Amino acid sequence: MLPGETIGEILLNIVKIYLILSFLLTCYSVIRMYVIRHRATAVKYGKERIQQLIEQGRFRQLPLYTMDEISQKKSLGEVRLSIFPNDTGERRKYVIVCPGGGYAHCVTGQEGYPIAAKLNEMGYTAFVLEYRTGFHCGGYAPMQDLARAVKSIEEHHEELNVDPEDYAICGFSAGGNLAGVFGGKEHGYAKYGVRKPGALILGYPWTNVNHWLDHPYWNIWKGLIGIWLSERGLLFMFGPYASRKTRSSLCVQNYITPDYPPTYMMAGSNDLLVPASHHAAVLKQALKREGVRPVYEQFWGLPHGIGLAVNTRAEGWLEYAVAFWEESISAAARDTTPVGGVPKSESVTPSDDTSPSSH
Repeated sequence: MLPGETIGEILLNIVKIYLILSFLLTCYSVIRMYVIRHRATAVKYGKERIQQLIEQGRFRQLPLYTMDEISQKKSLGEVRLSIFPNDTGERRKYVIVCPGGGYAHCVTGQEGYPIAAKLNEMGYTAFVLEYRTGFHCGGYAPMQDLARAVKSIEEHHEELNVDPEDYAICGFSAGGNLAGVFGGKEHGYAKYGVRKPGALILGYPWTNVNHWLDHPYWNIWKGLIGIWLSERGLLFMFGPYASRKTRSSLCVQNYITPDYPPTYMMAGSNDLLVPASHHAAVLKQALKREGVRPVYEQFWGLPHGIGLAVNTRAEGWLEYAVAFWEESISAAARDTTPVGGVPKSESVTPSDDTSPSSH
């Protein structure tokens, strides 16, 4: 029998029980997320690769803006590119890695350096971008920083020993938002006059920034976390008085056109911070509507922020994503190769693997 003598007391006690139980469940989910992240992100692996490159005299971290630009705007001094050259000596395509952090900071130790180290192991040169965040972020500043990184690599591709064509951008969480917006034209590569990415690789991307306004939550605490995360990122990007239209300009699904880059996405089904059903799944549907080739892998039970996802059922996802990138480049080359003097269609038909897989 429920406690309380009147209907009002019973309802109040039910609400109290709901709040307590849902709070405990949320606390458990948060603790579980940090435990899994600690073992999955392979921080030590990234540090060991940096130390190896330092000992070989090959590790560099470069500012992306000139001293004159930094003297006029000090926040530009925070932007830098960490270079992870491959060991093969071959000139190959490169990857720019954009760590997440909710536009409040960059979690390079978890979602930057280990990813670059794994790409090195696979034979690719990688660049980890530390873009402007926090109160230095400003309207579309990270997109400007990413464009500057692409431009710098293009200008020095001979020295860096990379092929500037068909590069990939690998972004996580807010870094996935950055990569996704950059893949469009309005605030992306076309605006800044740089080459279009050959593919996007997005890890649990934050793509639908207004999702908490449209989706009810049975767990109020989870809803509050969603509000906090979205509002924090939007505050750093646009300030406290941004209109809904301005806020929506960070929704990646708004930028999908038929010539959007092929996109690989991975996410966990137990993502408390960026629920896959409200973000990656929404982007997947937008890509399919426009005939863009997506691959979306959802891994059962995994939380947010898993990076390389070692020691989890998602381990090996990056190898699959890179294979998707290479295959997409080959498919695009075949699609635009003239046959009998007549170019093929520029559209790419989604393959059979566009439906999400559950592992």
